[in-house]
Amino acid sequence: MSNVIKNVEIYWAKLDPSNPVDPFGTGSPVWEVQMRTADKKVAKAWEDKGLAIRELEDEGVWACNVKKKAKTQKGDDLTPVRVVDNKLQPVDPVTIGNGSVGNVQLSPREWTFGKKSGVAMDLRALQITSLVKYTGSDLEFDVVDLGPETAAAEGEDFVSEDDDF
Repeated sequence: MSNVIKNVEIYWAKLDPSNPVDPFGTGSPVWEVQMRTADKKVAKAWEDKGLAIRELEDEGVWACNVKKKAKTQKGDDLTPVRVVDNKLQPVDPVTIGNGSVGNVQLSPREWTFGKKSGVAMDLRALQITSLVKYTGSDLEFDVVDLGPETAAAEGEDFVSEDDDF
């Protein structure tokens, strides 16, 4: 059985080698991507591989987040997710934007927690076949230097329209 899932839409790529994420503050940083498909049969095939699939009804797609731990239980660094292009040349993982398409290589890992056990599918590598380049924020604000203390914090130049406070 191949552990490569082909032609996957990629969303929310968090693969910066120097900046794994710890969204729940557990002390277990990970690299992760969200795989998406609009094909129900493909989603079922992912589920048959043991992946946790959910339907994003408002978007008409099925999704699955796949992750790789960034540290061992002892706290040692692990190798980041390898990201390559269609010619197997390295791709800067921070350039991967939502809607990119690629192939996802997973690696089965047995786990035990208390009396429960199973097999998880860890993210191992990503091959980008169609890159939608992430360009960052679209904010048009200028940087405003407020200094160490703002006037509002000191109560200066603050006009209240309601003096009942």
